[in-house]
Amino acid sequence: MSNQKLKSLRGFQDFLPDDLKYITLIEKIIKDTVHQNGLSEIRTPIVENAEIFFKTIGETSDIINKEMYIFNDKNQESICLRPEGTAAIVRSVLQHNLIYDRGIKKRKFWYYGPMFRYERPQKGRYRQFHQFGVEFFGFNDMSSDVELIQIVNSIFTKLQINNSVLHINSIGNASDRIKYGHLIKSFLEKYTKSLDETSLRTLERNPLRLLDSKDLHVKELLSSLPLLKDNLSHESQKKFNDFLELLDELKISYLYDNTIVRGLDYYNDTVFEWKCDELGSQDAICAGGRYDNLINSLNKIEMPASGIAIGIERILEIIKNKQIQVDVWCYPIISGADTSRKEFMSISQEIRSKHPSKSFFTTDYDASSSSQLKYAKKLNANTAIIIDSSSHKENEVIMKDFVDNSEKIIKINNLDDFLK
Repeated sequence: MSNQKLKSLRGFQDFLPDDLKYITLIEKIIKDTVHQNGLSEIRTPIVENAEIFFKTIGETSDIINKEMYIFNDKNQESICLRPEGTAAIVRSVLQHNLIYDRGIKKRKFWYYGPMFRYERPQKGRYRQFHQFGVEFFGFNDMSSDVELIQIVNSIFTKLQINNSVLHINSIGNASDRIKYGHLIKSFLEKYTKSLDETSLRTLERNPLRLLDSKDLHVKELLSSLPLLKDNLSHESQKKFNDFLELLDELKISYLYDNTIVRGLDYYNDTVFEWKCDELGSQDAICAGGRYDNLINSLNKIEMPASGIAIGIERILEIIKNKQIQVDVWCYPIISGADTSRKEFMSISQEIRSKHPSKSFFTTDYDASSSSQLKYAKKLNANTAIIIDSSSHKENEVIMKDFVDNSEKIIKINNLDDFLK
């Protein structure tokens, strides 16, 4: 097999042990936070019926037109690798009557897993990527939107991500967006000759998407456009004002940003993104908002809903750049000079059994003690456990401290207290 064929596919990456120690930290903080907020986990298949995403994401979106991994199975049914989490969660909760059964059930769910989009790979963006998401169903008031923001802020605080900025906007209801789209079209009518083909196509199909265009010329043209929040219906304006008022009362910092419109058609009213300047152009690390009409589009049920999604790979890049200290994940167990192979294996297992909350790594029994100690240091451990035949007779082990090079004899039963 050639070396070229031994490489992973473009846009797909392996997570190696050095990365996984950070990912494990991220996942632990996520699980602690969802537990604190009383959220229920839900898991959906990686492969879904493609029609679900056609109906929900919007056929003019880049995801549908360019990025979905879509193909026919042996029954000639159109299936795809899921490009995002929300539509799949909605499909699942409707199928299993989790949010509606002759009436609205108010539920809060979270999910975590891989998504797939055929995009140009770059820093923080891959063709297989992982998302953590939260979805609220049945909650219509703005406090639920703010609760989502509090959950994200809590995770970022625990991960020491202190330089992200919360950008917020309101895109109103469907009528508001149509009206504002006409405003964009009329505003750019005299500049169409200066727009490229992509911008002209977007202007025709979904003009609101030009608000978050990366084209500097388009950004400059739209900088003097009347703000979307000033063109909302009375109801949407009141929702947004209530939302801002609650953020202010809770002293949650944010930046109003007229360019935040989200790339998926199912959103309405409040939308938000967290951006971090450490990632270059791919600066959004979390995004979400309200999608009150999505469930109706799939099952003709009126159901208020809102959610967020965090990009795990982008969070990983930030944490690695900060070189956040991650606790030692294991303690090396080393065989002393007179320890038999049977003793070494038996005592190692006894240590694991008596201290199930800790992780222990047995070194190479056949290597010399000095070689085992050298290898233990390469594991970035501060402490090693030495099983010595004489000390074991007293149900003891030797603790080797690599920081000050000292040794201490400890009872096996007291090992857990010492490691704390």
